[in-house]
Amino acid sequence: MQMTRRGFLSAGAALAAATSAKGAAAKGGKRFYKGQFHTHTFWSDGGAFPEQAVQFYRETGYNFLGISDHNVYAEGRRIRKVGNGRGQINTSIFDDYRRKFPGSVETETDADGNLGVVLQPYSKMRELFEKPGEFLLLDAVEATTRVFNADGVENQVHMNYLNVPGVPKYVTECGTDSPVDRRIGETRLAVEALAKELGRETMFILNHPIWCWYDVKPEDLVANPEIRFFELCNGGSPFAPGKGLPADGFATDRFWDVVNAFRARRGQPLLYGVGNDDTHAYFGVVGHVPGIHCLPYNAWSLVRAEELTAEALIRAMNAGDFAVCEGVQPDDFAFDAGRGELSVSVAGKKNLCRTIQFIVTKRDFSEKPVETVSIEAPEVPENKRKVYARTINIYDTAKIGCIVKSVSGGIGEAVSASYRLAPDDLYVRARILSPERPAVSAYQHPKIQVAWTQPYLAAASSTARQ
Repeated sequence: MQMTRRGFLSAGAALAAATSAKGAAAKGGKRFYKGQFHTHTFWSDGGAFPEQAVQFYRETGYNFLGISDHNVYAEGRRIRKVGNGRGQINTSIFDDYRRKFPGSVETETDADGNLGVVLQPYSKMRELFEKPGEFLLLDAVEATTRVFNADGVENQVHMNYLNVPGVPKYVTECGTDSPVDRRIGETRLAVEALAKELGRETMFILNHPIWCWYDVKPEDLVANPEIRFFELCNGGSPFAPGKGLPADGFATDRFWDVVNAFRARRGQPLLYGVGNDDTHAYFGVVGHVPGIHCLPYNAWSLVRAEELTAEALIRAMNAGDFAVCEGVQPDDFAFDAGRGELSVSVAGKKNLCRTIQFIVTKRDFSEKPVETVSIEAPEVPENKRKVYARTINIYDTAKIGCIVKSVSGGIGEAVSASYRLAPDDLYVRARILSPERPAVSAYQHPKIQVAWTQPYLAAASSTARQ
């Protein structure tokens, strides 16, 4: 059964509106801005016109959005056929588009009588939706690549980049023979070269390392310390738990701490997490309903910036002055570098007890894996099992990513807590837990609402963050 836009908004948009960043408290001339960078439209494999996608987010209180279609920047001329066949624009979605955006509609009919719609470029979206200080569209592209290994294993390596209106030649011509760590590094270099050519500052993000089946390992980002951002929270994976996984499924929280344990010890920049939707299904399609994946209003970044511009957002995020939110968001967070103290607060909510956890990695962690496990994806045909064969190194959770303090409020109460780094701590980060069902509940995705701060280094190591 296909879900209507009205039906979907009754659930997801209500949550998004309730966690709007509009009017958020300012500090030092800054304020919080809410947005996300990973969204698809009919320019690639998304299920909406660009106008519909942007409207979904702007009308629910988002301040910034990146439309990041696969290996394409939305410019020039592209036509998609209307119909109910595979790869065509659904007629009901076209009717909604024609009704809501009559000034954008441009159609053509081919020799066989098939109706086609001209997709509007990013420049048109800016004319329609941008409003200084309230809503910003960020140039974005998802660099989508594959790696075919000699042993028959296949990895998908996807990366978003921002504020660069174009696609480097490398992205479309890189082939399939680079190992994962080299593919990440080479793509970053190609994007940075294009950014320099265009006179732009850019931000580069490794997308969904666990999708579709543990395709990127922590070691791949340890080998690429120039990568500053990764998707901590995304729509999840279509695979169910496989054979051989550790009890917690090796979620992105553990992935994150393994990378940062190695980086902190080596004096390298810490890895920051971002929250994105990876939106594909806006109106609901067969097999995709709320609670699955690839829907709006799932995850976002809450950025404390001086103003709503691409440059200010990138500057704030490079400084780690943002939180990742999945249904719940902090009231405030701050790190006192001189004291080595992280403070976090979250509002109360009726009938709920919210919790703030502080997570650290100890200086004396061992770089030697506790074990190496082989895992197997269960929901693929037997002749495809080799494609998804994976091995994962497991590290000591008593030293890497361990919870050292947990503070809970009473029912309906706000919670404030702080943690001061101990001499044997490498870094600290915080996590807010709210026992509510998130908008998305696929496997490899949080089962309750969560928000995360970025990691902060001990004073002796603080220069590595700069």
